[in-house]
Amino acid sequence: MLNRRSLRVKAMQAMFAYSQCKQANYHIGVAEIDEIFQPDLNSMEVQDKDLLKANSQQAKAVLAEKVHDTPLPESLTISAEAQKAANTVYKEYLAKSKKDFTGLRKEMILDAETLVDRFLWVMSLLVSWSDLSKAEADKKKKISPEKLFVGDFNLYENKVIEFFRKSSKVQVGLVKKDITWEGEEDHLKGWFKDIIKKNESFSEYRRTANPSFEQDHQIVDHLIKQIIFKEEVILSYFEEKDIHWKENKAIVRSLVARSVRDVEVDSDPKSFSLPDFSNNWEEDKEFFEKIFDTTIEHDQEYSKMIAAKTKNWEVDRLANTDQIILKMAISEMMNFRNIPVKVTINEYIELSKNYSTPKSKQFVNGILDVISNELKETGKMKKSGRGLLDNK
Repeated sequence: MLNRRSLRVKAMQAMFAYSQCKQANYHIGVAEIDEIFQPDLNSMEVQDKDLLKANSQQAKAVLAEKVHDTPLPESLTISAEAQKAANTVYKEYLAKSKKDFTGLRKEMILDAETLVDRFLWVMSLLVSWSDLSKAEADKKKKISPEKLFVGDFNLYENKVIEFFRKSSKVQVGLVKKDITWEGEEDHLKGWFKDIIKKNESFSEYRRTANPSFEQDHQIVDHLIKQIIFKEEVILSYFEEKDIHWKENKAIVRSLVARSVRDVEVDSDPKSFSLPDFSNNWEEDKEFFEKIFDTTIEHDQEYSKMIAAKTKNWEVDRLANTDQIILKMAISEMMNFRNIPVKVTINEYIELSKNYSTPKSKQFVNGILDVISNELKETGKMKKSGRGLLDNK
């Protein structure tokens, strides 16, 4: 099930990607300034290379001031040509960054909303393995019936897999989302041959005549937990198909395991509904979008707050992930009244433990502790409802 911690991770990843995009856009702008002040080799007039170089440096300084809030040297005089070039390039920088922001925000939401697609993906894999087992058993029965195991048709006749095969919601979902393992036969057959058929539990299942519903249930549960979500070769395949699989894996595994667990002997496939990936997506989505939007909107403000608490250590020298984690935490403390301060700090300490440097936990904890106290004292952090709980 998708929870707030998962959403924080996804938002952090989207912000990291956005920061990389902004950095790339800035360097493109710097290169464009270099191009603007290149000598015109086609001109018949003598080119003042020193002036062009000076204008280029001035324009870059202005661009850095606009993008990174870097103060201009007091002694630096900006020419009209340099100012014009910097303004033009900065306008392009803003347009590109806005496009990146919109695209990443959309992708972030879509990634969360397509978790059910990943559920269907796994269910389709189970059904495809079941169909493959029948095809192999039919072929063996025709060519070498004496080599046929008593339970070679068990996986195809598995009552749990049959439940999802007959579920109209699952089948309609697969068609609508165009989810299929066609074209992936090499992977499908390879995993079945090299992993499943060599698995001790599956071998025992193949030698079982007329397995009970409980035994059918057990083998499907085993395939999910010990093969699909454990075998490295399968996980690597999923990671290639889904760049967020590392974070999505646990959620999808939970959705699949829960749905399989709920299938009973007399369950009607028509009654099955695709699982909810969130207890309340409307509220979760609002949190998701707001933490992303407010953190980016107040980026420079939060950078200054962090800089004031990191003496002798410039903010831009901090690990990029640490910067994002700290800014998200500040945004959450200031903009989400119903979330207790301790909850916020603990959540972002966990993020730093899992996604940043070994020393980040203590660093993030220390900075957030100081900033949270300052926000309380200055009245900039207002809490209400559950957020009033002081667990510190």
